[in-house]
Amino acid sequence: MRQILKEFLVERLQGIEIDEANNGVEGIYKVKQSCYDLIIADINMPQKDGIQMMREIHEYDPSLKVVALSMMDDQVSIKKMLQAGAVGYVLKEGNTQELLTAIQIIVNGNKYFSPTVAEVIMSSLTKNKARSSGIKLTKREKEVLQAIFEEKSNQQIADELFISPRTVETHKYNIMEKTGARNLAGLVKYAIREKLFDDLFY
Repeated sequence: MRQILKEFLVERLQGIEIDEANNGVEGIYKVKQSCYDLIIADINMPQKDGIQMMREIHEYDPSLKVVALSMMDDQVSIKKMLQAGAVGYVLKEGNTQELLTAIQIIVNGNKYFSPTVAEVIMSSLTKNKARSSGIKLTKREKEVLQAIFEEKSNQQIADELFISPRTVETHKYNIMEKTGARNLAGLVKYAIREKLFDDLFY
C-alpha cells in the first residue's frame, strides 16, 4: 500500500521526493536523520503507533507538519492526533484527490480535515458547555458553526436556516468574538485549547 501511494504521489506531485518507513520506530529514526516538509502517518502501525510517533516527532521538531491518513474516524482517535500536533486528518475512505488537496493546503501553511472529521470536531465542540471558559453558544450559533465546518457559503447557510445572509454574518461575528477564533483552524485550536471534547480527558 505504501508503494502504491508513493508511486501515485510522485506521479501527481512532480518534483517531490518521498521516503517511507515500515513502522513508527523507523519513522521517528528517519525524521531525526533527514529533513522533511511533510509526514503522512497512519494511526495503526507496528511497534509504535501513529499517535506515539506524532508526539515524539512534535517534541523533536514542533514545526514539522504531520497529517494523519487513517480509517479511524472516532472522536478519541481524532482528538488524540490533534492533541499530539497533527495539522491534518484525511480518512482513507476519501478519494485520492482529497489527499492531494490536503497535502497542498497543509504545505501552504493551513490545516485540512476530511468532512467527516470536521463533523466529529464540530459535534464535540457544540455538545460541550465550554466549561473551562464559561463561553456558551446559542442554538442558532451552533447551527451556523456546524455549517461553517461543512464549508457552506453564507447564502447556503441562510437558505437552510431561513435567515438572511446578513444575519449569518452577525452570527459568525458573534461566534468568532466568543471563541477568539478567526477561521476554521482557529476554531479547531480553540476546541483543543479549551478541551471541548466531552468527557474524553485523560
